[in-house]
Amino acid sequence: MADGKNLYETVIVTSAKLGEEGNAALVEKFKSLIERHGGTVQSVDDWGKRRFAYPIQKQTEGYYTLINFEGDPEFTAELDRRYQITDGILRTLIVKRDPRHLNAQKPQKPQKAEENHIDVEAIAEEAVEAAPAEAVEAASTEE
Repeated sequence: MADGKNLYETVIVTSAKLGEEGNAALVEKFKSLIERHGGTVQSVDDWGKRRFAYPIQKQTEGYYTLINFEGDPEFTAELDRRYQITDGILRTLIVKRDPRHLNAQKPQKPQKAEENHIDVEAIAEEAVEAAPAEAVEAASTEE
């Protein structure tokens, strides 16, 4: 990270009336705006067209796009202002990312027993062998 710059992510929801080309044009417009103000676009993730949970400005679906970028803290106010005055933008969100969490490992998905080289049958046999002995001890202590 450069001096005085922070990491941000912004989500833009654009009108479905714009179509894919119109959405792509707006995303390009905001990417170039970020770069003109000394920022660096790290990634753009197009989530596609999705249905809203409730109507927004009498519309029921829109295009979602996530942009990760690095920029000056003062720039976020200008970016938000530009979002407000741009036709076709229905909702936006700008969030400062914590750089400490960027290098954290993602939780690993559970692996199957075969991938971990665990002998499931041996564990099951041990449990069956131990169960009758524990049951006998438990029954004798109850009496």
